[in-house]
Amino acid sequence: MKLVPMRFKGVSWRHNPRELTFVCEKQVRELHSPFGGSQLQNTGRKCIKIKGRGELYGADCLQQFEELLRLFKSGGSGVLAIPHLSPVRAVFESLTLEGEPKPDLLAYRFEFREEKPADDGILPKEYQAAQGETMWDVSYRFGVEIDPLMRLNPDVKRPDIPLGGRAVRLC
Repeated sequence: MKLVPMRFKGVSWRHNPRELTFVCEKQVRELHSPFGGSQLQNTGRKCIKIKGRGELYGADCLQQFEELLRLFKSGGSGVLAIPHLSPVRAVFESLTLEGEPKPDLLAYRFEFREEKPADDGILPKEYQAAQGETMWDVSYRFGVEIDPLMRLNPDVKRPDIPLGGRAVRLC
């Protein structure tokens, strides 16, 4: 099986990173009761961070790094394709040259951050929630603030409870 190279905005890595880390987090708040005890509130997921490190090697390793640096400086978001994973729209957040440069070898690390899906301007009136989705998930998916979404769906009492496949009014 041939391993395909990692790509971002049409630029392919000649050598895939040695290490990849995906940081998936949720925003969780702890609400304290005045009479003791506390309750956790899941307010939705944060954008995923994709971190990695590797080496650029060969007689042109400096040119390889300069190409990554140009890509970083170009700004904006693009599609990040990592072998065997679903592509994700992301922003190139950081690029670091590590350690002492050696002949024909440069160590580097990078970080991408998933971009929230862009609003295409067309918002359906209703959405059929998938099993396990909460109002927070629907809010993130469509870019609708949670308060108006809860007002449109008064029968949903808490935004962190799975919707069980029900229809959700969006506007």
